Amino acid sequence: MPMPAANTPWPPKPWDLAYAQYAENDAWLTGDTKALASIYGGKASTATHSRAGQPHTGGLVGAASRFMWGRPLPPNEQRTRLHLPIPADLATLASDLQYSDPPVTSFAEGDEKPSKDALARLDDILNSDGHHAMLNSMGEIKSALGATIVIPRWDVELEDHVWLDYAAADTAIPVFRHGRLVEVTLWSEFNDGTHVYWRHLEHHAAGYIEHALYRGTKSNLGVRVPLQDRPETAPYADLVDGESRIPTQIKRLTAGYLPNAPALAWRKKGALKDAGRSDFNQLPPLFDNADEAWSSWVRDLKLGAGKLIVPEAYLRSNGPGAGASFDLFQEMFVGLQIPGDPNKALTMDNVQFEIRVQEHSDTLDKIMLQILHKAGYSPSAWGLGDREGSQATATEIQQREHRTETTRKKKNLYDRRVLSRMGSVALELDGILFQGKGGGRYDLNVVFPDLSRVDPKVEAETIGLLKVADAISTETAVRRANPDADDTWISEEVARIQRSKDAQQPPDPFSIDRVDEPDEDEQ
Repeated sequence: MPMPAANTPWPPKPWDLAYAQYAENDAWLTGDTKALASIYGGKASTATHSRAGQPHTGGLVGAASRFMWGRPLPPNEQRTRLHLPIPADLATLASDLQYSDPPVTSFAEGDEKPSKDALARLDDILNSDGHHAMLNSMGEIKSALGATIVIPRWDVELEDHVWLDYAAADTAIPVFRHGRLVEVTLWSEFNDGTHVYWRHLEHHAAGYIEHALYRGTKSNLGVRVPLQDRPETAPYADLVDGESRIPTQIKRLTAGYLPNAPALAWRKKGALKDAGRSDFNQLPPLFDNADEAWSSWVRDLKLGAGKLIVPEAYLRSNGPGAGASFDLFQEMFVGLQIPGDPNKALTMDNVQFEIRVQEHSDTLDKIMLQILHKAGYSPSAWGLGDREGSQATATEIQQREHRTETTRKKKNLYDRRVLSRMGSVALELDGILFQGKGGGRYDLNVVFPDLSRVDPKVEAETIGLLKVADAISTETAVRRANPDADDTWISEEVARIQRSKDAQQPPDPFSIDRVDEPDEDEQ
């Protein structure tokens, strides 16, 4: 795929549909309430009033108008609208469950045994703190947008090795063939506060990376200009060849497309069918419901503040030198244009609205359970505890938590495939760019640690039953009870257990006070 032609609409079709979804998910992720009001209110405001003035009663526009963030406010009305960061927390949860404990990358078994230098290089690139930090940062974006692109990067002035980086799905235009990424164009945007938009396009294909700079508008790519026209792209001008390309000297693609989950709504959209699916899929209505419930709760708090309704005359000054009425407690009084005589007894009406704490709390819990269920996580993963039954057994609770680990393992399938391939590409590039330091072409294995373990009480009971049935050795029992221990500690613990058994072993009753006569050979 060559670089886009001049004056191409941006983003190009059919990716404009995906980018509209990315923008919506990004607004929920960042908690941008202005963007949410613009997205949903904009859809509602474009409705036609064709049926005798009845606006947006159905379809996408009607659904948008039913969102709290899509309802227009009457003029001069200030209504409580607050956002709960549930989408951002959900993305953080997904990232933490998958990457809080880093995966371990190793060389796959083969005929060629890697050298010590190669082993050290593998750890520098794929088992380092920097790589772990990248995965944690990538995890939230992947969860919210549905995919990321993993890219090997290098800069001899910054690092002495290649490293893996990522790009968000809303900064990429990928090309797939048979479900596999064959090319991808990454882009970044620069704007100086004018109508002019500069875009740096970075096109990855097998064997090379091409760089281009375009000068256009917000929705149009514009025309291609020299890389030197922007300070951000000027350094690439000294690196590219006559075709604005940087040869990678390898035949493999230097980018990998990492989906969060398979696409559903776009499965019939041709180019979009391999674009991945966000954890926010089908959840914006529930996010909006949570915001509305929280806003209602806070509105109750405001309305629950006690008020005294009095004639407005009571709140005015009594004249020079006479002081003013109720100055110290002005917040609790509301003045109305009703008759009042300061010389007579005060007329006051007390207004105190109920604060519906339990109702709002229960509503938010139910909404949160629905969000977690759709996203594939158990309530305990969010810290809600067992909200599905207080009499649940440990086994039942463990089965519910199994849902979280199942979701995580499905995501790990995509990670292992892409991270192992891009790690191998990074090592191959490293061997070319930093010769003699251990890089090279190898097949890799990426192993994610288990998320959870069996309840210790259940595991102890299981080991005890196996020991009674003589179906497990002491060493195996120790290994099962201490999965993180090394071989040396295991051996020492087995020896300690055996010495303890020997010390507690009762003597043989038939051997007490018995002296065996030596045989002729012994004599």
